[in-house]
Amino acid sequence: MNFEKKHVYSIVTAFVLCYMIQAYWKAGANFLGTVWSASQPFLIGAAIAYIVNIVMSVYERVFGIVLSGTRAENVKRGLSMTLAYLTFVVVIVWIFSIVLPDLIESIKSLLAIDTSVINQWINEMNDNTYVSRILDYIGQDKDLAQTISRYSQQILQQVLGVLTGVLTSVSSIASTLLNVFVSLIFSLYVLGNKETLVRQVGLLMDTYLGKYAGPVRYVVGILDKRFHGFVVSQTLEAMILGTLTALGMTLFGFPYAATVGVLVAFTAIIPVVGAYIGLVIGFILLATQSITQALWFVVFLVVLQQFEGNLIYPRVVGGSIGLPGMWVLVAITIGGALAGILGMLIAVPLAASLYQIIKDHVIKKRHHQNSVLGTE
Repeated sequence: MNFEKKHVYSIVTAFVLCYMIQAYWKAGANFLGTVWSASQPFLIGAAIAYIVNIVMSVYERVFGIVLSGTRAENVKRGLSMTLAYLTFVVVIVWIFSIVLPDLIESIKSLLAIDTSVINQWINEMNDNTYVSRILDYIGQDKDLAQTISRYSQQILQQVLGVLTGVLTSVSSIASTLLNVFVSLIFSLYVLGNKETLVRQVGLLMDTYLGKYAGPVRYVVGILDKRFHGFVVSQTLEAMILGTLTALGMTLFGFPYAATVGVLVAFTAIIPVVGAYIGLVIGFILLATQSITQALWFVVFLVVLQQFEGNLIYPRVVGGSIGLPGMWVLVAITIGGALAGILGMLIAVPLAASLYQIIKDHVIKKRHHQNSVLGTE
């Protein structure tokens, strides 16, 4: 192999780059970290704009039927944007107006509990031979009081950790409010100029990506379709589950029906595991009033979840996500391990997009192979 000048230049350039990366790795990492922190409000603003645009598009289609003409476009855009943001504000205020009073009442109930009754119940359970056999079978300490105390200390440590995090975040509330304000303003700019931004991004891709612009557009189109389908269908499914929970709890006379229904709907946005997170929160709320009702609530919500998951969920969500249940569970597990609740939400549409891309590629390859075999 004959070395040319361009080969020497390539080797020297690669060596210099490797040296620069090794020598200035820490400074570069700090620079990238600063850029990432500074860009977070804008990324959050773009995410807000994407979600608000789903509602805004509905209003635009409605006003498009009533209003027409070039002059009406600006009016339609302004009205649709205003109503979309007002919709989210009204929903948030409505949720807090339902949830906060019941949460305050449940906390008051916890503070008013007679601890002597709890101690008497623990002593009775501790003297029960069947309970002792069960604890011995599962390898736990036979002294129920010590077992409950040990788990209570672990739960208390977790709660204290959460409260410490909240108090720490309060100290930086000014910067948090500033970031929220910047995110909202940026989302307004994005929604107000969304067609121009889409056209500019398309022009940049066509100019600099060349033959790769088509595949990039294809991937972006699938991501948009899956994220849009996930947000709409999962929100609708969560609203149905929350409504059925509230109606069922009202019918059976459970307390906190509206609050638990809202919490179940809110947590059910997370596929598979979300409804069970709402179940745990609902159980804790009802347990402040009656342990028996809390246990019956668990039975009720498990039955309702099975009914909703097997009959309603497939009809509402359908193929909007396009990801088999097994891979949904895998995506949620990996996403939760990497980025918590946010990771769970993002992982499902990302996995669905990857699944669709691989599926389309396999179909294309199989079609090409069949065409080659047919010509031979």
